[in-house]
Amino acid sequence: MTETDTYTGWYGRLRLALVTRSVDNDTAGAVIDEVVQHCTETGESPEEAFGPADEYATTVARERVPPEARAGRRWDGLTRRDHTGVALMLTGWLTVLTGGVLWASRGTMIPLTTAGLTGTVLVGLALLTGCLAVTLSGYRNGVAGRWAGATVVLTALAVAAFTALPADGLPRLPAPVILALGVALLVWGLAHGSEAGAKDTNDRPLPAGADGTVPAEDWLRRLSQLLSDTHGLPAARTAELTADAAEHLAATESTPEEEFGPVERYALHLADQEPTPRPRWWARDGVRSALLGLVVACSLAWLGGAADGPLWFRVLAAVVVLGSLCFLAQELWARRSGTTRRD
Repeated sequence: MTETDTYTGWYGRLRLALVTRSVDNDTAGAVIDEVVQHCTETGESPEEAFGPADEYATTVARERVPPEARAGRRWDGLTRRDHTGVALMLTGWLTVLTGGVLWASRGTMIPLTTAGLTGTVLVGLALLTGCLAVTLSGYRNGVAGRWAGATVVLTALAVAAFTALPADGLPRLPAPVILALGVALLVWGLAHGSEAGAKDTNDRPLPAGADGTVPAEDWLRRLSQLLSDTHGLPAARTAELTADAAEHLAATESTPEEEFGPVERYALHLADQEPTPRPRWWARDGVRSALLGLVVACSLAWLGGAADGPLWFRVLAAVVVLGSLCFLAQELWARRSGTTRRD
């Protein structure tokens, strides 16, 4: 394996996942060296030997990163604010791509209609909620499902707008305006997910009562939030663990911090006893990229595939869609058969 290989394929995903999980560079390098040595000796691919890169990175973080460095952080090293920033950046990138495609296929001044404008705005909102559903798919408390539901509703409304609203002429829109909007979303996403932004809700200290201790109700509520939102535990398991803690406090008549210590450390302790979270099939390496590529390809086909669109663009869009479908089919077949491409 060359030095470049550590930044591509499975090794690149592992290095990125280790960084987001607060693993320092020296430890990350040592882990990658261990994987390389094992694969060289056994002839296995890294995924055959260690599983998906994200899951192995989570295991490494649990074993090698001190608890104080992981307390209060999500099991994949990212907060919900980080994921929202990623969704905004994805939406911004798609908006820039849309502006460029429309500029190339329709000219600098894009003709508008009531149906087209309304439907396009709804499609843009559907893209944002869809990106949120994808980036939050690691959560297992239903939040991604709610965003996915919103995406379906917005898409249906967009279809209705395109077909039912009048196709009257409106003033033309300069294509650079769409590009500027996309750049603004990219910048917003970068700022939203940066460390300079506001802290995640679960990072705020719990307010103490009149006696200087944290009320049990607030402590238990924060415990539930941390287990669900931060550590990705299923809702049923979160409720069970929170109820166990409440019963113990009621039996001992002690304060939460006397019995369990800081809520962030106790939530981390409980999460470490649970199986390593496994991302759903659509959030696994390769499949999510293939799905996103297919969405982008279909968007390109829709934007440039109208009857008045240039022939070269319709041919290009058809080729891209077919290529994306083949890539997605390959990824799904690899997951179904339990095989992976060797990196």
